[in-house]
Amino acid sequence: MAGSPPPPPPLPLSAKLTVLRGVGPTFAAALAENGIETVRDLLLNLPYRYVDRGSVLRIGELDRRPVPPDFEREIVTVMGVLKDLRQTTTRIQRMTLIEALLDDGTGPLRLIWFNQAYLARVLKPGDRILAFGPLSMGRHGLEMRGPAFEVVGRGTDAPEDLWVRRFLPLYRKMGPLTGRVRQRLVQEALDRAQPPEEWLPMDLARGLPGTLPALRLLHQPGDDSDPGELEARATPAHRRLASEELFAFALGVTLRRAGRLKRRGLVVPTSPELRERLKAFLPFHLTGAQRTAFKEIVEDLTSGRVMNRLLQGDVGSGKTLVAFLAMAMVAETGGQAALLVPTEVLARQHAATFERLLKEDAPRMQLLLGTMKAAEKRDALARIASGEARYVVGTHALFQESVAFSRLELVVVDEQHRFGVKQREALKAKGLDPHWLVMSATPIPRSLALALFGDLEQSVLDELPPGRQPIGTRLLEPDDAEIAWEAVERELEAGRQAFVVSPAIDPADETKVRLRDIQAMEALLQGRFPDTPIAVVHGRLKGDELESRMEAFVKGEARILLATTVIEVGVDVPNATVMVVDHAERFGLSQLHQLRGRVGRGRVRSRFLMISGSDTERLRALVETQDGFRIAQKDLELRGPGEFFGTRQSGIPQFQVADLVRDRQLLARCRESAEKVAQRGLGDALAAWLRQEQARLRLAEIS
Repeated sequence: MAGSPPPPPPLPLSAKLTVLRGVGPTFAAALAENGIETVRDLLLNLPYRYVDRGSVLRIGELDRRPVPPDFEREIVTVMGVLKDLRQTTTRIQRMTLIEALLDDGTGPLRLIWFNQAYLARVLKPGDRILAFGPLSMGRHGLEMRGPAFEVVGRGTDAPEDLWVRRFLPLYRKMGPLTGRVRQRLVQEALDRAQPPEEWLPMDLARGLPGTLPALRLLHQPGDDSDPGELEARATPAHRRLASEELFAFALGVTLRRAGRLKRRGLVVPTSPELRERLKAFLPFHLTGAQRTAFKEIVEDLTSGRVMNRLLQGDVGSGKTLVAFLAMAMVAETGGQAALLVPTEVLARQHAATFERLLKEDAPRMQLLLGTMKAAEKRDALARIASGEARYVVGTHALFQESVAFSRLELVVVDEQHRFGVKQREALKAKGLDPHWLVMSATPIPRSLALALFGDLEQSVLDELPPGRQPIGTRLLEPDDAEIAWEAVERELEAGRQAFVVSPAIDPADETKVRLRDIQAMEALLQGRFPDTPIAVVHGRLKGDELESRMEAFVKGEARILLATTVIEVGVDVPNATVMVVDHAERFGLSQLHQLRGRVGRGRVRSRFLMISGSDTERLRALVETQDGFRIAQKDLELRGPGEFFGTRQSGIPQFQVADLVRDRQLLARCRESAEKVAQRGLGDALAAWLRQEQARLRLAEIS
């Protein structure tokens, strides 16, 4: 009698998924599109939810009492076999309906899907499914409209092993891979996976399961698991995997910082004459926070090491002046300094500020924009290449290959998260390992700062210059909008100016929520203030047109500036003393705080008025505090790091299990542990593993 076939060999977590049964080119491509290429990737892509068998209700036991139309219906979970699947079209609205009966032996339940014709191909009579949704009482009895569902098998032959355990893991469909197929692949991967060597430091691993046991617990939770902890990703198994991700990240950042500190940097000379020269540039005395930050920058520039520093502070705290002094320290001792900014509006604003500070030396400053005419750009490039231009301010145009510096010693980046990593590196490569200063006008909570800028030294401006008054902030219902327009009217009558911010450029931008776009707002303002010049700016204007309209407002020729968030940074008009934000619920808290910073720049008390009919609890944070760091922490908690800056950025590490908000204390512990490990040195196995993790988390792109 022939012996049974040998068991398949164990798989290291780094093995490619094509070693699993049934993973051919089509499935492999679908998984790779979702960032899943190895056994580790597959297992770290956790179930999106768990069905507690105890929470699945019998159809015959469902509450069949009518529910009032305005009553919020309870979501229930049922399981049964599909019968009588049919597709119909309504006569009046021509709406496609997919209807089916779900039967679990205790009674039928009608399922209805609207305008989802593809379900006629996905579902078949005899499919055994889990359905989740609210109950309604229809013409034919109890029904569930638009339910979410998961196919778990066929008829009475559905695998019962799913129900041996209390918790059923559910996986999202990925192209041709159904949740059921993914479930099978995960099962095989767990059966064959080779336990990796323990590498997590003892202070982090203590009390937690190993890597493979943790993965098993999360794909096959034990019957005694806490449903709340599973849902919140707060089990010891989750903490183990989050610790691995955060420690690998922290170690990579720590090693990069250690490597940077070993590099020799350009020493910027200092002298009493230079100090007097810098003082002559100052329009007023620095605040204590500005003096401290500049002192830290000077120490970096004169240390012989490459500076890599983050300068962050609240709106109006004076970051630009500190950055200018750093650039002047380089420029006044024979070097060149470049300031990189994300928009032309902001670049022109900085250039104008620098010209005022430099006075008669303003010709040594050069502005470089992508929209410059050819002759103007050639002249600018020649001045930069020759070293005649010591202070260079520019946008993405600075990345172009045609831009060559004579002696680039310092790069200052305003709002670094708005630039891709390759772009920043391209600019850095134009100098001989130049010093690097990053400015952020968005106060960043410490947990996110550690993640985004973990290998940068940090300086914080937590003090406003004298004379900056608190800005009166108020939240108004749409029915009370006249209060806002009366406030605008009073400021205009006093000879001052106003901002009005709209969330959408035209009706095509509207979502399911009815918005008043910028065109409708312009008509409203023209009717309300018929004799007032209004400038309208938004991101679709050409650079020269946008600039001319902004210039009209800066000069006072336009009294009202109606804008989208293009004015979030870089607009300094002290005579503008009131801002009205329409549909404030469409903006993040940090974005609104940045907008608020456009007023309150003069000596007259300013007002910031938000109009919103929803999400008012969140918006009250703006009314209650003007502390940008507190607002930023709240914003981060509500929106998560991926959306914190208003868009997803490649510089933010993409963790699969860890969460920078939930796990911020764990990140701090991992940082401390990584510093201890780095001081002791790395073993070969850990170093190799770290390289893999850095590639997977794209750590090489950070900072």
